[in-house]
Amino acid sequence: MKHTKCDHCKKDALPMNDSIQIDGSVYCNDCFELLFSKKDSLKGKKVVTVLDPTVCSNCNLDFNDVELNKITRYPVCKDCETKIKNRTFPFWVKAFMSGLMVVVILGFMWNWKYYHAYKNIKMANEYFQRADYSNAYKFMKSASEEVVEVDYLRTMTSYFKGIDLLRNDKSAEALVEFDKCKGKVESDYPLKSLIIQAQVGICFDKHDYTGFLKASNENLALDTTQAMSWSGVASAYACLYSQTGNETLKQQANKYLDRAKSIDGTSKELKDYNNMIEYRIYSKQILRRDDFIKQFPSGWTKK
Repeated sequence: MKHTKCDHCKKDALPMNDSIQIDGSVYCNDCFELLFSKKDSLKGKKVVTVLDPTVCSNCNLDFNDVELNKITRYPVCKDCETKIKNRTFPFWVKAFMSGLMVVVILGFMWNWKYYHAYKNIKMANEYFQRADYSNAYKFMKSASEEVVEVDYLRTMTSYFKGIDLLRNDKSAEALVEFDKCKGKVESDYPLKSLIIQAQVGICFDKHDYTGFLKASNENLALDTTQAMSWSGVASAYACLYSQTGNETLKQQANKYLDRAKSIDGTSKELKDYNNMIEYRIYSKQILRRDDFIKQFPSGWTKK
């Protein structure tokens, strides 16, 4: 962990992540609250959130004097970098804070309510990095309600809400939120992938396994390096095999499943998902993930 010194109270050994820079001067959180608590107190000032390059912004693990690689501007350890790249919804941790911070810092010039929005955005970002999408959405929604004139915050609220809904298998509702974001988010946001994944879920819920396969292939085409994308196609083939008994479909399911395992054979999330697909192929029974976990809390093993 790196330390700095508060230029106001002269506090030594101040953790870098607990400081903020204003016009090049460093302040601890207490001094920031004391000196800049009034309306317009930050007007015309340059505000910079400080990130310690030796502390992982995802798991908060301290690497002493070793500076970490970064994903956008966030220092991330190797383990977290691997996990981020192999999540079901790959690489959601984007540099959206940069754009939001510009909006909020400019807002300081006009109205003190932006200060409260800033706090909520910061909390939303922290929850988002921890994959707590429900709380991330709640704090972003609060920020949006405080500064209703900023359309970008409403867009991010829909974006966060859609991710939370998708994560909870509410695909149709998620798609409604993602549609609100079209043409309003930067190109590096994986909106297209999220929309396709919502379509995947909708097809599964409707037992439209042909549509499920089509959407899963579209998702795979966006990024063939993600193990979960290959497992998604395997899942669709397994559903079609369960429905028809066609052995060619079974072979395809196993082919895509093997490819997914060759990319990532260790992450628990993927192993659990692949285990459900293996059960589907073996039993020809199509269970939702929640039902599968209830029936096989310790995983399924072929007897």
